Amino acid sequence: MTSYVSLRDRKFDVASAVVQNSGGLWSVEIETAPKEFDGEMWAPRLYHQGLRLPAHTGSGLEGTSTSWRRKSEAACPHPELGLMHVFGHHDVYDTTLAFGRVNAGHIELVWDGLCDVFWSGDFTEAVPFRCRCVAALQRCAKAPTLAVDCAECTLTDDCPQ
Repeated sequence: MTSYVSLRDRKFDVASAVVQNSGGLWSVEIETAPKEFDGEMWAPRLYHQGLRLPAHTGSGLEGTSTSWRRKSEAACPHPELGLMHVFGHHDVYDTTLAFGRVNAGHIELVWDGLCDVFWSGDFTEAVPFRCRCVAALQRCAKAPTLAVDCAECTLTDDCPQ
C-alpha cells in the first residue's frame, strides 16, 4: 500500500503514521512530507487523540471502522475531535476511519472525509481528504518498548488498557 494523504487533487507522502492505545482510548497520528503549493509549504497532519473503539489490542482493531458527521452531534462516539492541520487545526467531519490488516506491528488504515483548510479557491471549506497508509502500532505511553500484543506485557496491575 502506498502511504499518502490527499486534499482534493494535492497528494502528500506520509512521513510517519502511528496508532496507539492509552488509557482505553485510541489515537491516530499521521504526518506528511512538506510540499510546495501556491508559494507556500504544505505538510498536512491528520490526527485523532480520543477514539473510543471496541478493541484493547492492535490486533483487535483489524476490520473495525468508525464514522461520524460532526463532533457536536450527540451520536458522535468519541470524546475528542479528529483534526486536520494545514495552516490551522480544524475538525474533520463526514468521515470514516477504517482499520485493515495487522502485520508485524503495523496496521493498514483508510481515512476519508471532509476538512476545512481556509486557504483559497477550492481549499477553503469542505475540502475532501483521503488517507491511505500503513501505521506503526505502538504500545501505550506507560510501556512503549513492550511488544504490541498485550498478552506479552508484564504491567498487568498498572496497565491503563
